[in-house]
Amino acid sequence: MQTDPTGKKITRRTATPAFMVRKAGVRMTRQRRAVIEVLLQSYDHPTAAQIYERAKELLPGISLATVYNCIESLAAQRLINQLHFDNGPCRFCPNVEPHVHVMDDDTNRVIDVQLKEGLSPEDVFELPEGVHIKSMEAYLRGEIPENCMSENEK
Repeated sequence: MQTDPTGKKITRRTATPAFMVRKAGVRMTRQRRAVIEVLLQSYDHPTAAQIYERAKELLPGISLATVYNCIESLAAQRLINQLHFDNGPCRFCPNVEPHVHVMDDDTNRVIDVQLKEGLSPEDVFELPEGVHIKSMEAYLRGEIPENCMSENEK
């Protein structure tokens, strides 16, 4: 769990570009701010190309290489999750709390699904003795109704 200097839990809704850059140990630039703002405002788990297109609206001169470098540094610091779905392009999720993703088989739409209150990954899986989960990357496939929203989207 990530916390701010006062000990308050940082969530996708309360994270700021400044917080994310400080945690990544890099300096704030206009380019990083644009990429982070796009990520924090995106609930569709965008690809790098989609992040680039959206960041260009905020900062027309930004390059695709800069976008890749920025998301790479954020992912390396575990400030965003890099998602791998089958053979498609990587997608990115700023929700770093334990959760899984559900991908719609027909539309490729992806939503976050939180674990039920009080559960941890260790409660869900039959893990061998001594195994401790540090992070989780899992996804489910199925059908997502068009009007369905994840908790993060509400």
